[in-house]
Amino acid sequence: MNEQTAIRLCLKHRDPAGFEHLVDQHRRQAFFHARALLGNTEDAADACQDAFLRAFAAMPRLETLDRFYPWFYQILRNVCLNMLARKKTRVDHIRKSFVQGTDQNSMPSPTDLVELKETQQEVWQILDQLSLEHREILTLKYVHRSSYDEIAETLEIPRGTVMSRLYSARRAFRNKHEQIHSTCHAGANHES
Repeated sequence: MNEQTAIRLCLKHRDPAGFEHLVDQHRRQAFFHARALLGNTEDAADACQDAFLRAFAAMPRLETLDRFYPWFYQILRNVCLNMLARKKTRVDHIRKSFVQGTDQNSMPSPTDLVELKETQQEVWQILDQLSLEHREILTLKYVHRSSYDEIAETLEIPRGTVMSRLYSARRAFRNKHEQIHSTCHAGANHES
């Protein structure tokens, strides 16, 4: 079954098998988006379950749907934002590795792994200090490797807005990175 067939089954017949195909196809991406917005796996799993249930209930009311995930992402995003608003807590960001799989023939050394883990932790610590809008767009671009057009469709914003938000998010990330390193270097110089 392909996505279009599954969508058609859901729209016309509220077919659970069609929806199950869509869930199977998009659950991982949805989980990582929810995790990026909410900061922990339990809340992300709850948000995904709630969003998929809402999507299943809403699909029969749609006349047409070209692509499932951009439409679904709006539901997921709203569920996540509502959870954040209810908790009124600061988001803890995903700590999961977003490094692509390594070549089996060239496994990294233990030293490489330690340095990689430290770098990843630093990246997530910096992301954690950024606004939700900046975290969201950086996650879409660099974790999920979405194109500008895919981000525009997912967030329902013009491509130009994607480009300006990414520029602003990158600048905010760079400023936080420089701030952390200038503080570290100042502390190291003070100890000498």
